[in-house]
Amino acid sequence: MKISDDYQAKLKIWASEGKVYALPKITNIPKFSPQKFNSYAEMNAWKSQIIKKLIRSGGAKWSR
Repeated sequence: MKISDDYQAKLKIWASEGKVYALPKITNIPKFSPQKFNSYAEMNAWKSQIIKKLIRSGGAKWSR
């Protein structure tokens, strides 16, 4: 059996690495309050507006 097929072996490999990598974060995400939607179409229209606002501000800026 290969190591890639053995779940326990995968865990041992991952645990032996011991490094925790920080995930990048978006620093310039537009502020928005909690929303309630009546349909997926309404939610998708709202998400589209948020994405367009992010694009107008120059795109996502990532930090560590």
